[in-house]
Amino acid sequence: MTHRPLTAVTLALMSFAAVSRAENLPDQRVDLAYAFYDAGGDQISGPALSVTRHIGRSYSLSGLYETDRVKASDVDLAAPFAMRLNETRQVGRLDFDVRDGATEYSVGASRTWGPSAETSQIRATISQSFFHDLTTLTVGAAKGWDSVYRVLADGQARDPNYKGKADRRSWWFNLDQIVTPRWRLTYEGGLLDQSGALGNPNLAARFSLADGLIVTTAEVTPGTRSRYNSSLHAKYDMEHRGTLAFGAGYYYDSWGVRARAYDASWLRAYRHERLLLDLHARRYSQGSAKFYMDLGAGLPTGDISRDRALATHDSLAVGGGLTWQTRWRPHLGIKHWSTGLNVDFVRYRYKDFRDVTVAGASAGAEPLYQANGYLAQIHLTGSF
Repeated sequence: MTHRPLTAVTLALMSFAAVSRAENLPDQRVDLAYAFYDAGGDQISGPALSVTRHIGRSYSLSGLYETDRVKASDVDLAAPFAMRLNETRQVGRLDFDVRDGATEYSVGASRTWGPSAETSQIRATISQSFFHDLTTLTVGAAKGWDSVYRVLADGQARDPNYKGKADRRSWWFNLDQIVTPRWRLTYEGGLLDQSGALGNPNLAARFSLADGLIVTTAEVTPGTRSRYNSSLHAKYDMEHRGTLAFGAGYYYDSWGVRARAYDASWLRAYRHERLLLDLHARRYSQGSAKFYMDLGAGLPTGDISRDRALATHDSLAVGGGLTWQTRWRPHLGIKHWSTGLNVDFVRYRYKDFRDVTVAGASAGAEPLYQANGYLAQIHLTGSF
């Protein structure tokens, strides 16, 4: 639960493809999206395509492919001989859902690959409805394998002498309750355990020696990390005035990071539900990891990191979106098309991470880093 952005198009798909259920199977649809994120020099952009089709009345198959150009800000120090993040990543995902009465089973696999990292994951979930579908309990588990590489600044190739491996195991549950015809509550909780090479070999920590010389070295992090998250969300249906939603979440991990998040949104339909307006905001704040340090004194003797994802900071995102159903004629088996645009404005403020790009400032006296930016997303959806 850090500030680091997800791939831009994944954010885009998450924003408009919250899956409604037809007999508890995902809707049959095709989504094409493009997103661009830019904040303080961090840039992520690229397209994505996802397709979901039913197989008979009880089965569903979904696939997603996306590719993104990812670039990190100059405030991130590169480890000796390593290149600052600037690469293309690709993501592939496949999911299979089965509906059996009040129970739904889902299995899936995904893979992400790029010059600095490769990840693979398999997952499974079970959803069970109770009390005439007023209560739905979902539990899930996943297993992942990660490989991280040092990308050399000289030639932008992987360092043949370094390859880090890590494992991930996660468990989660979701309890969705329709309280009244207008009120709906959702509670989510999860645990993620990681072990192996969990640091970023392309980032550096910096130190001030006794003679005033500033040196950098690759960061060193613990070989295990346990993460815990919990959140509660509520939705209130105001009928013709739209739907109001708000929630709160809490996160902590074994590295000492503590975080809180609060969000609110309002969704309203116009023109006989052919036009949807979505306004939303999110506030996030976190404390630093136990071994995080922007500038150390003397060479390190233990775990140390200058990764700003582990620094004390807060962020605010405010935005809105419009989705409208087009009047295009049905074709290719698609009954109707919709398209939309969403723009979020974001602001980051750091309490213990300094902007090393400021000219003329001495080490440790640079101003604290701040960044403003936006995430723009456009999508086209066809419903079968």
